[in-house]
Amino acid sequence: MSISSRNNNKREERRKISFALAGTTSTYILALTLLSSIFVFISPTQMTTTAFAQEEENNTTAGETTITTTSDTSTTTTPSSASPSLELELSPQPVWQERVTTTGVTRINETHSIVEFVGNGTLTIPDIEETIKMTNNGTAIISPVPGSAGTVSAYGREYVFSEDGDDTTAITFYEIVQYDPATLQGKGLAMAVFDTNATGSLTQFDGMMVVGTHEEQPNAEGITTTTTITLWEWEAGIGNTCVVPPTLDFLLRLPPLQEESSMNTTTKTATSELPLPTNPP
Repeated sequence: MSISSRNNNKREERRKISFALAGTTSTYILALTLLSSIFVFISPTQMTTTAFAQEEENNTTAGETTITTTSDTSTTTTPSSASPSLELELSPQPVWQERVTTTGVTRINETHSIVEFVGNGTLTIPDIEETIKMTNNGTAIISPVPGSAGTVSAYGREYVFSEDGDDTTAITFYEIVQYDPATLQGKGLAMAVFDTNATGSLTQFDGMMVVGTHEEQPNAEGITTTTTITLWEWEAGIGNTCVVPPTLDFLLRLPPLQEESSMNTTTKTATSELPLPTNPP
């Protein structure tokens, strides 16, 4: 009996130990399962929601930068340093490409000179990209820019002829060009507007405003033999195809000038109302 009791007691202890181990293992497995569930179902959802929120914020809010942390899902928005667009809408391709050669210079005074030139190149009609060969000639008045050494300004008129000479137009242009004193290379900006009375195929350019570059590359002797002009259409331009051009007074919003008779009457009236000088004692 005593031996049997001892055996029974040992069996009971083994069962308790087995149950304890089993319980510990079950608890460990359950804990791992819970952690796994938390990792699988909470973390990816949190990361996906954060990424989606960040992408939506970037797509819908311009000029801001969103910083999102996944630890506490807090979001901080700060202004970005991206530069604003220039909003200068130009044609995809140049409409004017020309090589110009100076044929003469006449000095007007110490600061101004008249330059005569000829050129040739191509005009490209926007949208349809049809190319027209052209020959040109014109004059410009050039002068140094005050306060900017090595910089000159120019404005002038240039007459444009199609290759066969049947179609004509003209432009009025303005330029500012800077020169490298060491190499005498010149680079500048140019803008021009076409006349509104072109003929033939060149009517496509009536009233068009163009902007672009002026480049001069001197030869070994430091003399510029050819200047390259490249111009693009300014697509945001208003255009000027009106039949009757506005007067200068209208453009400058100046008050109308008084007629001479009215001015004389006003002067006489004002003079008559002045007090007469008194005789000295």
